[in-house]
Amino acid sequence: MDLKGEAMRILRRAAKGAAATAFHYTGAEDLLASIQRRAVGGRRVLILSYHRVVADFDLEATRSLPTLNIAQDTFRKHLETLAEHYDVVALDRALEVLEGKAPAPRDVAVVTFDDGYRDVYHHAFPVMRAMKVPGIVYVPSAFTGTNRRIAHDRLWSALVRMKDRRLGPVSVGASGRFESMLIDAWEGAETPNKVLENLISNNPTPVLYDLAAALEDRLGLSENDGPEGQLPMSWEMLREMGSQGIETGAHTAEHTVLTNQPLDEARREIAQCKAVLEKGVGRPVRHFAYCNGWYSAGVAQALKAEGFVSAATTEDLPNLREVDPFALKRKVLWENSSAGILGVYSKAVAACTMNDTLGTLALTRPVLGARPTYFGTSSGRSQKSATAAHG
Repeated sequence: MDLKGEAMRILRRAAKGAAATAFHYTGAEDLLASIQRRAVGGRRVLILSYHRVVADFDLEATRSLPTLNIAQDTFRKHLETLAEHYDVVALDRALEVLEGKAPAPRDVAVVTFDDGYRDVYHHAFPVMRAMKVPGIVYVPSAFTGTNRRIAHDRLWSALVRMKDRRLGPVSVGASGRFESMLIDAWEGAETPNKVLENLISNNPTPVLYDLAAALEDRLGLSENDGPEGQLPMSWEMLREMGSQGIETGAHTAEHTVLTNQPLDEARREIAQCKAVLEKGVGRPVRHFAYCNGWYSAGVAQALKAEGFVSAATTEDLPNLREVDPFALKRKVLWENSSAGILGVYSKAVAACTMNDTLGTLALTRPVLGARPTYFGTSSGRSQKSATAAHG
């Protein structure tokens, strides 16, 4: 165990919990919310992003990437806290508020999910249906109705197995480009999570699937190893959710980080994803979420050409009036996003997190997703344009 890292996490959590408690119960949180409204030019539009909603967080944390998970009970508390401060609406309604086309008596919020995990149907959907909360689930089309697992889930399992066996990037037996990839990713990385982050950041998505297959072969794993809830939803599940106000959005075909692909390949992924999803759910698919939150001007233009009307990042920033609908800001949440001083759910922390109290005070730093448009080929990473997205 990384004792130093764990100690720092506990200290940060305690500091965050203490600050949130002070702001929440003294009324300072509400004052800061008023300041935010003036800054954005009207009612706030908050877009939340979740991944998996699980029955038992502690169990899932031992067998899947913890930062993608939130317990069903914690998720329910999030929605209850959210409803105290926001009207939870469909994404189309939120876009109308941002564009000044619809009045909003209160601040509005949108609940979104990335990756199309099956336990969103089993554990999030019942809560949202009971509370009459709408939402959208962004789905990678090639996985729906299969038992395939996304590359980051497969790689995390393999990296944890390597760590448990004390196998380094060389001793695992990977050869050629895979050995070099692992050595680079392991450089300065203390945890499997950080190694995974490095791999995703620096390699095209198809290569990540090849690496996952190679590691699984060497470690005695299978692509289908993993908890049942980590598998994709079926078309029937998506259609049922759609009938209850939780629509389907697009998340590429193969969960591809499009800014790491040549633009022509990105265009093909976008078109394929939209066509497959619309056929599967029997409804128009008009909204998109960028994998890894990374986007570019070229990718945004490709989305517009295919008839999408919005695309969401994972940039934890306010959505300003007249915001570019292809660079919507979202706050990514998981179990520990609302953990207080004692490491359990804290309403004060949840409320301050959703109200972006600490962000308003510049106590947190968002990770930006804008990247250059990549005009290269599959065999090279030469980027002919350094034009920032939407700039």
